[in-house]
Amino acid sequence: MHTMNRFFHRSSLCLFLFSVAACSTFGPAHDSQKAKVLLQLSVDQLQGREYSEALETAFKALKQDPNYEAAYNQLALIYMETKRLEKSEAAFLKALELKPAYPEVFNNLGVLKNRQRQYQQAVTYFKKALADNQYATPENALTNMGYSYYKLGQLSQAKREHQRALDVMPQFCLARKNLADVYAKEKNYGKAAESYEQAMTTCPLYQEAQYKLGLALMKMGKRKVARGELEKLVDRHKTGPYVRRSSEVLKFLQ
Repeated sequence: MHTMNRFFHRSSLCLFLFSVAACSTFGPAHDSQKAKVLLQLSVDQLQGREYSEALETAFKALKQDPNYEAAYNQLALIYMETKRLEKSEAAFLKALELKPAYPEVFNNLGVLKNRQRQYQQAVTYFKKALADNQYATPENALTNMGYSYYKLGQLSQAKREHQRALDVMPQFCLARKNLADVYAKEKNYGKAAESYEQAMTTCPLYQEAQYKLGLALMKMGKRKVARGELEKLVDRHKTGPYVRRSSEVLKFLQ
């Protein structure tokens, strides 16, 4: 099941950066403002997959404010996206040292543990994020925890957490798609197809959901409808991993 594992906070997942203050009279407040400006720049660079630039800018932010916990979170995210997982964990833990009540970092650590296939540890971190009443995006941790339970084979719990995420944010495409994955795992292809369709209604360009909808329809014996969905995916997107996969399945459906 592809989670995208994208639901870490980029400025807290949500994240937010110039050089040393020109005049020491301004003191730490001036440095802190520069750190925020630099951090936002690093966030934008990471979103653009400019990894080297994002890393350099995050270090500049920390030079301005060495105790800026959000900059350590950002640094950890860059390391995670570039598969330097030990450095990522160390940076997340430094962020928590500076700000122990930091639910976005607990969520991000859970994502890291999911990537390391340490799913039970991941659940622990997601629960810590959700225990904080100030956590602004609990749907992220709920969805990520649902994925952990899915990988642990605890499908009832996986469904519960994904549904909780949807109760918070009904239009959350990833949670809807992940819920469909659980139904597919249970071989409940009717419910799976329904959930994939709902994910696509909200996110029409969601390749994975449309591809998996085609597979679920095949399992239900609806080969013609399945072929139609896969053909639409190929025609609309032209490139991408699910375009290639759809093309292969379409050969089988001829």
